[in-house]
Amino acid sequence: MDGQGKVTRGLATLVLGAVLLTGSCSTNRDVTRPDPVPVDEELLTSALLTADDVPPPYVLAEGAEPLGPEILPEHECDDALADLEPEETASVTFTGAGLDTTLTNTISYFPGQGGSAVNVYNNLLASCKEAVVEDQGLRFTTVPLDFGVLSDNTFPLRVVVENNDGTIEERNLIVMQSGDLISTIRLDGPRPTDLEVLDAVTRVAIGNLGELAQAT
Repeated sequence: MDGQGKVTRGLATLVLGAVLLTGSCSTNRDVTRPDPVPVDEELLTSALLTADDVPPPYVLAEGAEPLGPEILPEHECDDALADLEPEETASVTFTGAGLDTTLTNTISYFPGQGGSAVNVYNNLLASCKEAVVEDQGLRFTTVPLDFGVLSDNTFPLRVVVENNDGTIEERNLIVMQSGDLISTIRLDGPRPTDLEVLDAVTRVAIGNLGELAQAT
């Protein structure tokens, strides 16, 4: 056998040995992951803010009727919010003792429509930029809320409500999305509302939503 034949035979032996070695290391085991948890009201409720998450003077308002989906129920500019139909939803409400303020956390599940639902909220900045309800003496202005550093899928806005008697109310809305799951924080009260409290509970809600999304 010439030198070239020996080299060829040697290479073939090395390749065969590598194949056998690779095969001997294979475990033939499939990597498994836990099955996704079905999204129902109980699961969404478990991801809501708790009394331990909300600083005083806010307290849990047990049995409180959840706020409707609209942030300006007095005007038609945000009627599209009422058309959102989640498959499942859960909500919790806290009140600020002596402050005449309300803090609400709602989590909703929109199978295949999470992005579309967020767009409805985004459109409020244009559709409800300025609104007037003459018979109630109300003037509304909707603006982005300067809220520091949040996740990329967080959308904050504020509705300023001016009454003819000179009083001013703020309705702050934080919308957080993870796929088809949407969590909202709403803080309503006389100006100025407490953005430090809003910041604290929103950060907790972002973490809760992330854990919920991983489970589903």
